[in-house]
Amino acid sequence: MMKLTRTIILLVALTAVLFMSCKEHHVTHHHVAVDSLINIAYQTRNYDSILSLADLHQQEGTLSSIEACYWRGYAYSRLRKIRMAEIEWKKAVAHTIETDEDLVFYAQSANRLAGLLYLKAEYGQVIKVALPAIQLLKEKDYTTNNDYFNLLTFMGCCELKLDHASGAAHNFSQVSKGYQQITQANHHIDSYTSSIVGLVTIVDAYIQTGHYSEALEWIDHLDSMLQECRQLPGVRESYVDKQWARICLYRASALEGLGKKAEAAKAYQAALKTQYAKTGDGKVEASSYLMTAHRWNEAADNLQVLAAQLATYDFRMTQETIHTYLLPKFFANVKANRLDSAIAVGTWICQALDSAIVWQKHDDAAELATIYETQQKENELMEQRSNLSDMRLLTVYITLVLVILGFGLFIFFRHRAAVRLEKAYYDLERANMRAEESSRMKSDFIQQISHEIRTPLNILSGYTQLLAMPDMTYDKATLDNIKEQITENTDRITNLVNKMLELSEAKNRSDIECNDDVTPLQIAVEAIGISGVDNASHLTFSMIASPECEEVHVQTNLQAAARALSQVLDNARKFTIPSESRQHEKPTDHQQKVVLRISVSSSRLFFSVEDTGIGIPHKEAERIFDEFVQLDEFYEGTGIGLTVARSLARRIGGDIMLDTAYIGGSRFVLTLPVNK
Repeated sequence: MMKLTRTIILLVALTAVLFMSCKEHHVTHHHVAVDSLINIAYQTRNYDSILSLADLHQQEGTLSSIEACYWRGYAYSRLRKIRMAEIEWKKAVAHTIETDEDLVFYAQSANRLAGLLYLKAEYGQVIKVALPAIQLLKEKDYTTNNDYFNLLTFMGCCELKLDHASGAAHNFSQVSKGYQQITQANHHIDSYTSSIVGLVTIVDAYIQTGHYSEALEWIDHLDSMLQECRQLPGVRESYVDKQWARICLYRASALEGLGKKAEAAKAYQAALKTQYAKTGDGKVEASSYLMTAHRWNEAADNLQVLAAQLATYDFRMTQETIHTYLLPKFFANVKANRLDSAIAVGTWICQALDSAIVWQKHDDAAELATIYETQQKENELMEQRSNLSDMRLLTVYITLVLVILGFGLFIFFRHRAAVRLEKAYYDLERANMRAEESSRMKSDFIQQISHEIRTPLNILSGYTQLLAMPDMTYDKATLDNIKEQITENTDRITNLVNKMLELSEAKNRSDIECNDDVTPLQIAVEAIGISGVDNASHLTFSMIASPECEEVHVQTNLQAAARALSQVLDNARKFTIPSESRQHEKPTDHQQKVVLRISVSSSRLFFSVEDTGIGIPHKEAERIFDEFVQLDEFYEGTGIGLTVARSLARRIGGDIMLDTAYIGGSRFVLTLPVNK
């Protein structure tokens, strides 16, 4: 789609450049009678008359060979006999320059030929034409005209296309200075419009080749030139509006290419505020940015005016027209998943191909009749082309059938792939979010451990220094306090080391030997002692065991089972205390509760821990068992307690889960097999 709009812009731009060249020629040589006749035919668009006048006056010697070739090339180009135009302009640039008038028409012919070859994407041929022409014009000191700077522009664009960015930048720098000289020397609308066309060509080349940063710089030059043009008397507001819209669209495409999507969208919105954006041409040009930004639906909407625009400019349905204009519209509808519209465009393409074949036959026959003057050669060539056209027609029909089938399969498999891709993207996004969260929580854990270790170490270091000071005596109360502080902080460090060991324990998946023959009550008593939940001052703890718990013996690992249950009890103890963020809230009238219920079935042992704490949302029922997860960061802890508990339980054949049906707090259930 970018090729579609850029081709339209470039065609208009080059047409304007060449029009300006013709206008300069007309102004310079209007006093010559022959030129006056040709200029009258030029103004009335009587191209056949231009051909006749050029042939007649060249034979009479009143028109130089270079000038005759130039005008014949121009007439053929307007009659869409492109190959003939190319031949005539090549003849013109091959002539020897004898007069100043020859130099003028040489420059115009080289400019026209370079522009024609550039449109055909024959970049190597453009350089072969432009480079010697530029050197010759320098030698002749004929470098202060639009033809010279247009040649530099085409030369730079081709170097850019051929990945010679430095050479292109050098040529474009000369072009920029030249346009400034022309506009400063002649404050006329024509000078500015010609310079603006050249800048448009440069910007377009940079965007097509992906040099978006350079494109933005030249867009700024183009913007400045337009602002100067706006101040001129007699400038049409519609022209300024149109060029401003293009500047915004170019800026949007360049910013989109640089990944600056928000700025690109802002530039596009600025373009939409212009009157030109509401026209058919404006909508077609805007579709280039929309497709670059993958805004397929909007692009497809804009291209609904394509048929009307092609009709307005009387575009014939040649194979090139179909490839350049219709296929992008087809792909825009496919990308937008507008299958009915895509099929309609596909049908249009099929119908247009028939017309293209007819036009191709007509154009080829007309140009060949001009090139070959003898009737015999014409008949022989037409017969050959007729046979070739029949074969091509058959090939085209077969190709069309295959293309339609291919499009159908493409749409079908594209849809399936899109569904799979969307699901994979969703899963990947979730996994990425979890990975980022896990990384953040690991960092928080390490920082917390570092802080908690540093604090008791500082305390121990301080008391050690006090005790080591000579000639210092302490009373019994002070020594008891020091001893208590040393013992307390030593225990804190020990607990932190145990937490670090628990972190490695949480990743362990190996089974634990279950050789202990114990009762459920033994496991419960051991766990209560480890957690200290029965001594917590802010809650009331109770244990309720079914009668069979005193008689049943289970084969398990007492230490692992007790540690797993103690982690759950410790979790209940912590999350029944108001967190730091809730310290300002009014305390409740009733004390918090934690209840441990023990029951036995035929094959399983159940430890149910119920609390009246903050509770856990249903959607977090599994996530809380992940490493470092803390739903409320204002509570103490490292976020690995439940992870360690579940790991230990599973390694001795059991499991831990959250009872989501419980309300009024949280209920965790530890299950163990009676006989592993």
